Parts: sequence; structure tokens; C-alpha cells
Amino acid sequence: MKKIMIGLVSMMLLVGIAQAADLSVDDVLKNVQSNQKKIKDMYAETTTVITSNMTIPGSKDKGPQKMTQKGKMWTKGEDKSKVEIDEPIKQTTINNGDKMCIINETTGQKMVQDMKKLRKEKGIPEPSKELSIEKAKEFFDLSLRKQGNDYILTGIPKKADRVLTKLEFIVATDKWVPVKVLMYGPQNKLVSQSTVDYQKISDVWVPVKNKSSLTTPAGKMEMEMLFFNVKVNKGIGDGEFKIE
Repeated sequence: MKKIMIGLVSMMLLVGIAQAADLSVDDVLKNVQSNQKKIKDMYAETTTVITSNMTIPGSKDKGPQKMTQKGKMWTKGEDKSKVEIDEPIKQTTINNGDKMCIINETTGQKMVQDMKKLRKEKGIPEPSKELSIEKAKEFFDLSLRKQGNDYILTGIPKKADRVLTKLEFIVATDKWVPVKVLMYGPQNKLVSQSTVDYQKISDVWVPVKNKSSLTTPAGKMEMEMLFFNVKVNKGIGDGEFKIE
């Protein structure tokens, strides 16, 4: 009986793996979007540590540099966000639809920018309110392959790009979220990579740690961002994103 039960469990696992392997690019993207769409609004406190050995022309700073940044963030829907930086400088950035506002809390200086007008002047296309499957396919040739229990979604720009030649997203099937993002440049050289840790809050998988690295001819930069006191779908009023 024990052997029969083990055999049945093994068959069920094999069937599950076979079904997962049959998923298409559209299926994987829909599963990822399903989790993202659960987030109506979110608040978090953040600490970001940036380490860099980049050489900036004209700068007197030599050797490795380290900076710690603390702040808070609010998001709502597809087009509302607010970021307050408390350290090392006090600055607030608000995005609300086609308007963006940057406030230097120390000097009181405020700049409001009409992003729609700016995009028109610079010939920049309107951003999509939602990163849909159709939008992704418009800019990238997408392919999919299985790696253990995860999927690797690869995007190759349809138009030649001197900076970006390939993107890879590693999607964990236990959460249906991207846990690693790789960006490649000329000669298929790895330029940037990010790993993301998640926690389930209010029945939604949300990031609680993002570790990234960027390599350029000028040097390398590493960034680790931690999210604390995360609150999801608690009801953030539109007044939080008001731009005057």
C-alpha cells in the first residue's frame, strides 16, 4: 500500500510539472499580472543603501562611496505615487496622472512639470496605463523556457538598441512574481541585475527587499532597498497625491 501511495504521489507531481511546462508566454504574463492587479494602493517606509566606485568627471570624490537614504512611499492605481526622502536630504516627489511635482523641503522650492506637454515636445510616446501583454509584445520578441520550478521570460527589443539588447525575468511559480531581472547590453554582456524578496501581505505578494547592481565603463554601483511597515489596500485618499 505504501508503494502504491508513493507511486500515486509521484504521478501527481509529474502531471503538475507537465502542466506547468505547457504554459505559454501569455499564461505566465497573465499570472504575474494577476498578483499585481490585487494591489490597489500601498504604503511603505524604506531604507536604501547605495555603494559605488564610479568615477564621475570633475568630481573630487575618489574611491568607493556609500550613501544611506531613508524615506516613505505611497502608490495608488496606475498613475499616482508619492515619495518622501527624509535622509540625507528632505525632498518630496509626487506623480499624479500627467503632472509631476518635486519639492525641496529644506529650501521650499517647488517645481511642477506637465509630463504630457513634455512628452509632446520631446517626442516621447505616451506611457501605457497598464503593462499589458499586447504592449509587451509590441516592443519585445518574447520567449519562454523552464528552469526547475521557475520560468525564464526573455525579451529581445524589436528595434535595435545600443544600450539594451536583452531582458530576462525569472518568474517564481509558487508566487507568480519576478524574483530576478537581468539586463544585457552590447555583445550580450550583463549590465544590470536585480533580485527581489517578497512577503505575503493582505493576500498579495509585495516586495520587501530589492538588491541591484549596475556595471558601466565608469565603474560599478550596488543598491539594496528594504521595505518596512508595508500596508496594502488600506485605502489611501487621492488628497495624498494632490499637486498645487
